[in-house]
Amino acid sequence: MELLMRMKFGLVFGAVLLNITGCKTLDSVQSLGGSSPSNEQVQAAYSRAETAYQEAQQAMYLANTESLIDYDRTRVQQAQKEWQELEKNFADLKAKPFEALDSASFFSSQTVSGEIIELSQEVLALVGGAQAAKKLILSVLEPVRSHFAVLDKFAAQEHFPARYRKLSEAHKKYRAMLVDGKQPEVEAELADFNVQLTALEVSAVELYYLGEILSQLRAISASTKAKILPSVALDASNTSEYAKVYIRNNVRDYEQIEEKVRLAKLQLLRVESLYQEHISRKEALKSNQVEAQLLELESHLLALTEKVGLGDLRHLSFAEQLAAVKEKL
Repeated sequence: MELLMRMKFGLVFGAVLLNITGCKTLDSVQSLGGSSPSNEQVQAAYSRAETAYQEAQQAMYLANTESLIDYDRTRVQQAQKEWQELEKNFADLKAKPFEALDSASFFSSQTVSGEIIELSQEVLALVGGAQAAKKLILSVLEPVRSHFAVLDKFAAQEHFPARYRKLSEAHKKYRAMLVDGKQPEVEAELADFNVQLTALEVSAVELYYLGEILSQLRAISASTKAKILPSVALDASNTSEYAKVYIRNNVRDYEQIEEKVRLAKLQLLRVESLYQEHISRKEALKSNQVEAQLLELESHLLALTEKVGLGDLRHLSFAEQLAAVKEKL
C-alpha cells in the first residue's frame, strides 16, 4: 500500500513539473534542481551555433557554385539532407535563442546549440570530401575531360553512338573509383583509355572535315569522270588521303587541318571543272563548233600576251604562248 502511494506521488510530481515547464527538455527539468546557465552562457552558445550555421551555409553555397554534385553525388546529397535538418533546427533556435543550452530532445544529452554545431561539422566534412573528390577527378582525368570536350564539339555521340557510350560509361566508372580512393587502379588503365578516346576523336574530326569530300570522291570513282580523267581523280584522292593522314597525326591542329581540307576541296573542283571542259568540247564536236571554241581560247590568250607586253603571238601554239607569258612574268 505504501509502495502504491509512493508511485502515485511520483506520477503527480512529474505531471506538476511538466505543467510548470511546458515543453522544456529533460535538461531544463533537471536544471530546476540545480543551477541554471547564465545569460552570458546562453548567448555564447547561441553565437557558436550561429557561426556553425553560417559556415555550413557557406559550404553549401560552395557545393552549388562548384557543381560538386556532378563529381560526388553521394556526399553532396547527404550534405543536402544534413543541411535541411540544420536549417530547420537553427530556424527554431533563432525563434527561441534562450533555448540554446536546452537539450535537443527529451532523450538526448546534446544541447540545441551543440546539435547544430554537430550537424554543421557533418556538412563541412561532406562538402570538403566532395571538393577533394572533384580536385582529384580533375587532376587525374584532365586529359580525359579534354577528349570529351572535343568529342562533344564534333558531335561524336551523334555519329558514333556505340563507341561514345562505351567510353562515357568507362569515364563514369573511373570517376566513381576516384571518389572511392582507387586512384592507382584508375591510373593503371588510363593509357589504354586515352588511346581509345584519341581514336574516336580522330574519327569524329575526320568525319567533320572530310566526310563530304570522301563521299564525293566515292561518287567520282564510281562515275565516268574517273575513267575520262584518271590522273586528275587520283590527284584528288591522294590530296584527301594526305589530309586524312595529317588529321590522324595532328588531330587538334585545326588550322593546318583546314588548310589540307581546302586543298582537297580544290582538287574536287578541278575534277568537276575539267570534266565540264570535256563535256563542252564533246558537245562542240557534235555540233561542229570546234572553231568557235578555238577562237574563243585564242582571244583570251591574245588579251593575256598583250597585257604583259608580248603583243600578238597567235602564230604560236597555245602551249608556246603560255610559255612565253610565263617567261615574261
